[in-house]
Amino acid sequence: MGINQAFEEFHKVDRLLSIHREDSELAHANKGGVINSELKSVLNQALAVSEQTQGAFDPTIRPLADLWGFIKKEGYRLPHSDELKPVLGKVDYRRIYFENNRLKFGAQGMSIDSGGFGKGYAVDRAIGALQKSGIKNAMVKAGGDLRVIGLPPGKKYWRVFIEDPQKKGKRSEVLLSSGALSTSGNYENFFIEKGKRYGHLLDPRTGQPVEGIGSCTLVAPTCFESDAYATAACVLGVKRSRELLGKRYGMRFVLLLDQGLPKTVTVGNFPVQD
Repeated sequence: MGINQAFEEFHKVDRLLSIHREDSELAHANKGGVINSELKSVLNQALAVSEQTQGAFDPTIRPLADLWGFIKKEGYRLPHSDELKPVLGKVDYRRIYFENNRLKFGAQGMSIDSGGFGKGYAVDRAIGALQKSGIKNAMVKAGGDLRVIGLPPGKKYWRVFIEDPQKKGKRSEVLLSSGALSTSGNYENFFIEKGKRYGHLLDPRTGQPVEGIGSCTLVAPTCFESDAYATAACVLGVKRSRELLGKRYGMRFVLLLDQGLPKTVTVGNFPVQD
């Protein structure tokens, strides 16, 4: 019973936040429709992450992702510098506000993209459904985002394996006893132009893909947090992530060096075994 309810939560969140279906609540709100209380609450959480990360996480990133061709994963293109400037004017979380239960934007062509927090929120909702049904030990996973409650039978932790950004099979093992974990990286959605690799993680402040970071895995109390902050950490880099997030979240970066093997940097209390 609880498992079916957990799956239903994923369907509900899809109807709430999907950017790939025209009938979702988010699509409706992006077009000026009335926004319901749940969506408003979720968007306020996303904007709070934007504020804390000084814009490294920005849910208005969609126009940039469209320009680079990353949303549909087809028609990748390298934008000219004169194309970026007008699109950057449509990416700014500070230009979002609510008026008469409607989502308002400070510039034409702006919209909310749930890609940086939608799966995390769905995982949290599914965990909540399992808890309500009386299930005390479970892991819910959606792609690179997961959250656990309780522990596996007879074990002191859940074993979670982190993908190798270079796809050479060297995965790291995380020993998770509570909370959530998310991995953001540039190793799945990318294209190569004239020998240079361009990944889908874009810096909303510059419009350019993040460079030098293969992935960041972040541990947090909720999957909404781990999902959104892992994305932000990739944009912020190790130093700024340590300054802004290090006291609250454990992080593990895989830095892709120009020459030689990747370098791994751990920030905060990150439960990992190599």
